[in-house]
Amino acid sequence: MEKLENSKQLSANKISNGQNCYLICNVRLPVMFLRFNTRIKMFYKLQQKVENWFGHVFEKYGRFVARNPFKIILLVVFINIGLGFGLLRLEQESGIEQYTPTDSTASKNRDQIRELFAIDTAVNYYQQSLPDLGLFASVIIERNDEGNILDSSLWGDISALYDFINTTTAHDSTMGLALMGGNCVANRYNLGFAGILGTGLAIVGSFGLVSLCGAKFVDIVGAMPFLILGIGVDDMFILLSGLADTSSKDSVEDRIGQTMRTSGISVTITSVTDVIAFCAGAASVFPSVRNFSWYTGCAILFCYLNYVTYYIGCMTINEKRVSKNIHFCTCMPTKTRTDMEAAGQSKCKIFCCAGSPHKTRDEIEGPIEKYPKRLVKRIVLFKPTQIIICILFAVYLGFSVWGTTGFQEGLDIRDLVGKDSYYYDFYDTDQNMFSQSLIVSLNIQSDVNYRFESSFNQINSLVTNVQKDSQVFDDFLLSWLHAYRSSAVFDNTSDALFISGLQSFLSTVQGNVFVNDVMFDTSNSIVASRIHIMTESITSSNSQADLMVKIRESVESSSLPVFAYSPGFIFFEQYVQILPQTLQTLGICVAVVFVVTAIFMPLPFMIILVTVTVVMIMVGVIGFIKFWDLTLSSVTMIHIIMCVGFCIDFSTHMCHAFVQAEGTRNVRVAQALDMAGGPIFNGAISTIIGVLMLVFSSSYVFFSFFKIMLLVMVFGLIHSVFLLPVILAYIGPQYKVAKSDVYPEKTITFGGKQNRLEQTLPEPHPDYPGAE
Repeated sequence: MEKLENSKQLSANKISNGQNCYLICNVRLPVMFLRFNTRIKMFYKLQQKVENWFGHVFEKYGRFVARNPFKIILLVVFINIGLGFGLLRLEQESGIEQYTPTDSTASKNRDQIRELFAIDTAVNYYQQSLPDLGLFASVIIERNDEGNILDSSLWGDISALYDFINTTTAHDSTMGLALMGGNCVANRYNLGFAGILGTGLAIVGSFGLVSLCGAKFVDIVGAMPFLILGIGVDDMFILLSGLADTSSKDSVEDRIGQTMRTSGISVTITSVTDVIAFCAGAASVFPSVRNFSWYTGCAILFCYLNYVTYYIGCMTINEKRVSKNIHFCTCMPTKTRTDMEAAGQSKCKIFCCAGSPHKTRDEIEGPIEKYPKRLVKRIVLFKPTQIIICILFAVYLGFSVWGTTGFQEGLDIRDLVGKDSYYYDFYDTDQNMFSQSLIVSLNIQSDVNYRFESSFNQINSLVTNVQKDSQVFDDFLLSWLHAYRSSAVFDNTSDALFISGLQSFLSTVQGNVFVNDVMFDTSNSIVASRIHIMTESITSSNSQADLMVKIRESVESSSLPVFAYSPGFIFFEQYVQILPQTLQTLGICVAVVFVVTAIFMPLPFMIILVTVTVVMIMVGVIGFIKFWDLTLSSVTMIHIIMCVGFCIDFSTHMCHAFVQAEGTRNVRVAQALDMAGGPIFNGAISTIIGVLMLVFSSSYVFFSFFKIMLLVMVFGLIHSVFLLPVILAYIGPQYKVAKSDVYPEKTITFGGKQNRLEQTLPEPHPDYPGAE
């Protein structure tokens, strides 16, 4: 059999007319398409092997659980409760610094100051000398009639308040639907209760284990049970959807095995992705994010393990009850609705007592599972509405991208308390009526002889360089050296006289304000000193972060061993690191989505589609927080990371259901909506209902969680049940494998000579909406 000439031979032929050009293209294009189809078929076969292997493992496991349901349920319950005793060692980490990054430049500088400047605030208290906010309180005095407080009639009250404050000692302290129907046999009410109980056990067990490992409980972890409940409910509905798709004629063991074969992979993909993603968050520099990730990642793992053990056992027991036609509540044998109607029973008794095993999926599905997906199928498979969906999503994406360019960063301290809190009003008054200037210390370490004029000039140059910034006052300088040089006891004729004169100066009333700014060793040598500058009143978090960075850059250009520090820098660090930390963590999460999807569903198109969908949802969430008066902070960063799980869950369930389905694209989309659409609707609506109670919370942490969770649930829902089906209906991967992979040879004419083209691959079939 003759073969086609290679490309060099073809190009060597003399092409004298357009017909020959057409023939060349006519030969090359089918060959290129067939090569591409070869690669596609290779990935499809790989997907089938992976699906079959994992499916076989999950089916065998499901059959094992179905044979030993009671043993497995008891074992899991005992393990979770046993680990729950670890809660006795639960330690709480509170305070604002849990929302600031650890090992930051500011925290290292603070450690240096504590080492260099040992001060006793009980003897020499000066606020500018404190390495942190310290144990002090501010008192704001206002008249009830908003008049002048400099009224002699009030002096007695002010004096009494002053005396009370002076006798007060400060101490550190901590701050702080869907499954029920009229069929009393086939309804899944007990399974719904068992699912919620399994989630609760997972939370108890994981909290106990993480507490035993030494991770501290941070305030934001209080919102985590809502997340775990949502993820657990989502897994429950996926498993129930797989069970509803099995034949009631099969044995319970066969049905449980088939359920795990079809739904086990989908649940595993999402759970593994969530756990690894939260492991990435555990590497964060923010203690609140780090500890939250440990608690949440472990809870998601326990939730998954509970559902594939304890909950599968509960499903087995429930299906055995159904197969015996036993009432779900009374556990008594039950008659069918038809038999009771024939016996003349009342409608009330029929509703409360009648029941029978379901025969079709439609009989067992609840209203939220049944009706929304029917409407969605009509919408996403109708060409005019498909166009409308694409246009709306383009507009949504445009608004999202625009929103990401204008969101604000920062955390307002008052948001960490309720609006009815005493501190909330105090903070407002303090911000509005008093200057928020910062005193920044320029801390000079050893190896400086302050007696020499050259050292004094270096210090002056340092101060001048820092005060060039428009946000730094150029007429304020609190400097022991300048004050000492202007005093009557200044003497720099020798080192000894310089030191003795300085110590005399520090003991005076004028010099005592600098007593914490010069440190001596045992030989009376100066080992560290500092001077202070002042900034303008700055309240914007972005401006505060920018100012900190600029002051540091100015100081680093000095030849002196000096660093700049202010207690406020500890909190400003979060404004510098929050965006890169968020992007880094989200980037790791997206990479995890890509890798895990590639392992369990190795189809390039599906891998890219799931990953891009997750990115689109996250862009939407980050973009729309601007429109909901939220800022990017260590609090909202946690909410965004924890919501990645729902982005992954919804899109993965829909794509995996499409891969499992058979037939044309439209048919497969319809089947995918049958399999995954109902659970997605159930999961989204139940989660939204669950977090609605947070609307009434006065806590910023919980109210912001509600806002972001609502965004994620809405965006995740519309992406998975509207956008993805439209995309899959048009360009979803379609594989039509014939019985034989070899087709008859085709003869083509080229250059006046007949050539035979041998096809060893499936011939491509047209497949698009309308071509069926």
